[in-house]
Amino acid sequence: MRQIARGMVTAGAVLVATLTLPGTAHAAGPNVKEATSNQSDWSVLDVRLNYSGGIDKITARLRPVGSSDTDEPVATISDFTKRYEYSSWDAVWASQPIHLDTLGDYTVDIEATESDGETTVEKNAGTLHYQKQPVFTGFAVTPAEPDIEHQTFTAGGDMVVRDPSTRETVPLPGATVNLTFDGGSAEATAVTDEAGHFSAPHRLAQSGWVFADYNGGLGFAASPWIDVRPKAAPTRLVLDKSSFHVTAGDKVDVTGTLQYQIGEEWKPLPGIPLEMDYKECTTCSPVGTTTDANGRFSFVRTPYGPKSVYEVTFASYTPFAQHSTADITVAVTATTKFSEFTAQLDKYAQLDVTGSVDLVGRDTNDRIAVDIQYSPDGKTGWTTKKTVQTSNGAQFVVEELPGYPDGYWRLHYAGSTTKDIKGGVSNSLHRYRALTRVKDANASPEPVTKGRTITVKGVLQERAAGSSTWKAYGAKKVQILFRPKGAKTWYVMSTVTSKSNGSFSKGFTARQDGTWVPVFLYPDSKHFVGSGREDYVDVR
Repeated sequence: MRQIARGMVTAGAVLVATLTLPGTAHAAGPNVKEATSNQSDWSVLDVRLNYSGGIDKITARLRPVGSSDTDEPVATISDFTKRYEYSSWDAVWASQPIHLDTLGDYTVDIEATESDGETTVEKNAGTLHYQKQPVFTGFAVTPAEPDIEHQTFTAGGDMVVRDPSTRETVPLPGATVNLTFDGGSAEATAVTDEAGHFSAPHRLAQSGWVFADYNGGLGFAASPWIDVRPKAAPTRLVLDKSSFHVTAGDKVDVTGTLQYQIGEEWKPLPGIPLEMDYKECTTCSPVGTTTDANGRFSFVRTPYGPKSVYEVTFASYTPFAQHSTADITVAVTATTKFSEFTAQLDKYAQLDVTGSVDLVGRDTNDRIAVDIQYSPDGKTGWTTKKTVQTSNGAQFVVEELPGYPDGYWRLHYAGSTTKDIKGGVSNSLHRYRALTRVKDANASPEPVTKGRTITVKGVLQERAAGSSTWKAYGAKKVQILFRPKGAKTWYVMSTVTSKSNGSFSKGFTARQDGTWVPVFLYPDSKHFVGSGREDYVDVR
């Protein structure tokens, strides 16, 4: 292989050098470039000439290497045929096989005459290597067209030694033959047997040239090149199931059998790498597998998006099989995930809600309707108190929603059959505070004389969430408010502290008609505000 490569480089270099010569450079006669033994038959003399017109005659005179150029030639050859043209002014002429009585190397003197009569004589133009020559015969591959059931072929032939004078051949045993397969990507060696025969098996990996060469003590020889192209069998991917409808986050197991066809029969095809990915993907992320001994394969994917088409294909070039594909359609039902939900119940039993909902398995900004729902026990009786239109993944806020002293709250999305979205609910939040009130609130006496004392009293009580019992709520600040007759504004007249039994009392100088009421305005985070009965007092 290396010998051939060097020969090709040399020929190329000569050709490039020749092409740089102008076509009229040899007006004085042809230019003899070289004279040498033909590579495939050393008894044939090849003469390469540059010329400006046609070549009328070529005469080669042979004399033993080392002799004087004035010595008589041992042979004169003038029967030449043009064999190859490099260009219109550069060509090779070849003689018929030459018969000489003695083996050896012979110096070649060339006399070449152009059609216009111009003649060139070139002494020592080259050498005829008139020796016994190693030759390949009968080189072939079997089978000539490997197929899927015969992937290994045998390359073989015979090596003989040919005598140039008699043209007789004898086997060449013990010769090391270099074999090149798959267009140069694989190599092997073989040694000829007593009959000069050699052979080597090879499992074809790709189409390409196959040839042999010998580079031993007798010189270099090369076989003919044979282009080996396998016969690719039809294949098919038989899916167990080609359509799936799953919920976002679920995995899809795509299974099936890879088969090839021989005649009318379909058989399992083992050991073939396959891959599956989105069909016509822009960002590919294939998953791979290899068919087992029964041609079976399996891919596991977690699909995304409302509807996807996957494609199963061959993962790499397989020369014995026509590549086939199979499509799988997967529809995905999106699910609802509430990524944020808070609910704050204030002292006036008003609810502030924040929330955010995501659609798992979708890339969309569609607006969806989220319900804010209430249940007394968190299990039954869920009712919608407000519906909010929100974008997927966007936070929403609802303020001062009328609430309840005790109960459970959640977010709810009904889903969409047209968009294949599954509804869902958030976790529920228990929100409650203790109720407060002022029992037996009273302003007396009624009526009262101006300047006298008006006494406002009552009992502050609390009732825990889930309880029906009111209890005294002591040591708490109670505000006593007054609204003059005809006015709309309440005024804080005093703040008193309830006793341990919840009672309180405060006296005020009667100055004008108006309404009195005790209130609990500043509860902690576990209580609501509370108030007593409003009491109108006539001041006379």
